[in-house]
Amino acid sequence: MKIDYRVQNTEPAYRTGRLRAQNSDNILQGIVLLSVVCVLTSVFLHLSSCKAAAWTPDDELRSYLSDNYPWEEIEVSNVQAPENLGEENPESIQVVKGPLGRAIFSFMFSDNERILVRADIRAYGQVIMSRRPFQKRHVIEEEDIYLAKMDIRKMPRNVLKDPEKIIGKTLKRSINANMAIEEGMIEMYQLVERGRRVILLMSHEGMIIRADGKTKEKGYVGMTVRAINSSSKKIVSGVLIDENTVKVDL
Repeated sequence: MKIDYRVQNTEPAYRTGRLRAQNSDNILQGIVLLSVVCVLTSVFLHLSSCKAAAWTPDDELRSYLSDNYPWEEIEVSNVQAPENLGEENPESIQVVKGPLGRAIFSFMFSDNERILVRADIRAYGQVIMSRRPFQKRHVIEEEDIYLAKMDIRKMPRNVLKDPEKIIGKTLKRSINANMAIEEGMIEMYQLVERGRRVILLMSHEGMIIRADGKTKEKGYVGMTVRAINSSSKKIVSGVLIDENTVKVDL
């Protein structure tokens, strides 16, 4: 039997495997390169957009409204503006419609360009509210009232906002609980405390007589109060014509 001692030529198969490995490396390098390009492009676009968005209509509107209106709290929402705003901030803003509700503003730039911006604008302020129902002539104390936030558009015209200005004042009429307190509901004169030193004015046969006295009860200007004559110790009734004077009815 003949034995074939010839060695088979394995070089073509080796070359084929090496080519395949090289192709795989090339493909992998291409994928990596493409990924790097995509990342760099994304970063560039992000930086470009950040540069273009150096200001926003929302912030400009809040700043404008805060500088020009005496509102304690401002809410800006649902802003509609052109997409390409550029880098330059507006030089001025004018109200086309509003400024409350669905408002329209004109943004003006240094190159005389104008754009219209639409937004929902709401404003709020603190007002004095009653904690419970009170009857006419009730003297308001600190625990009778509280501050609450209210939409400017729903706020009564003469609503009161400073508690210090009404504590010690008297109600002109009865009010309900949780009611915004208006100027017309309050006797805005200072309350005269019991025991206050006053001048008693008495008219007798065309003569005006003055005497020192003290109030026997709390009251406000225009209200009838009892007072005591410091000399005669007699208790009289009269009208407080100011914080220091009682006109006595004889």
